[in-house]
Amino acid sequence: MQNRDLTTLRMIARTGSFREAAERLNMTQSAVSMQMKALQRSLAASLFDRNTRPPTLTPLGRAVAAAAGDVLAAEARLRDLTGPDAPLAGTFRIGLVASAGPRLLPGFLPLSARALPHARFTFRTGLSETLEQDVARGMLDAAVVTATGVPPGGLRHRGLMRDRLLLAARADLPEDAPFLQFAPSTGIGRLIAAALPEHRAMAERPRVVLDHVEAIRACVAEGVGATILPESDLAGIRGIECTALARSRDLVLVTRIGTKLDAQAAMFAELLTGQRSAASATAAKAASSSRATSSSAGASDA
Repeated sequence: MQNRDLTTLRMIARTGSFREAAERLNMTQSAVSMQMKALQRSLAASLFDRNTRPPTLTPLGRAVAAAAGDVLAAEARLRDLTGPDAPLAGTFRIGLVASAGPRLLPGFLPLSARALPHARFTFRTGLSETLEQDVARGMLDAAVVTATGVPPGGLRHRGLMRDRLLLAARADLPEDAPFLQFAPSTGIGRLIAAALPEHRAMAERPRVVLDHVEAIRACVAEGVGATILPESDLAGIRGIECTALARSRDLVLVTRIGTKLDAQAAMFAELLTGQRSAASATAAKAASSSRATSSSAGASDA
């Protein structure tokens, strides 16, 4: 039994005519007849009284046509959940570079709970390269990473926000104190390594390479050394002097092309950055409910 056959049956019940049903559905009358024969075979029941001209629905046929409305309405609800413009539903695995979590999640969690009531999110942190590879492998549905160039094949980048790189140190830092360098093998580490030669005094200091932002923050706060980091990573450290550099770090949302989350990356990015307000999120939810109601009503009236 095909749902298209049920749609045709509903139209025959509505118009009372094979011919008019065919016209409204942009079909030939013979195609309508073939669908009804197939439906009757599938149900092992006679739905039409062939003793009348044109054939009319039997009482059983009218009952089946009425019940078909529930089937078609259920199909419409399923399509509303799974279509490209439908709200996200299910569990999604999201990766974050460590510094992005404190900045993005406090706003994202309440907004997404209201805007996407059928979606659940799990999070883990990691380095940009690892997270991006996991998105490509299907181990993550999306990730927030540092952009370092063109995304690998099959992936898409959507910009989220830009951070200035800052040179930071305590004013009384000794001249022989080291430069605390974030691991140059990482995305942000490569940006910092590229900026370092522009600051000869920093480049000539002894270097201590660390792969944890919190460790660098603590050392800078205690006057152990100087560093270059994105502005957001240095926020809240007292007693340090910061100088803005010409370079910046771009955070991007990386998704696999063709996935559900990729199709709704713009909306997801707005939730992450807080640009999608609670009011607009509620409006989006209401619009989605309206589409589902309209689809159900349309199926019932067919």
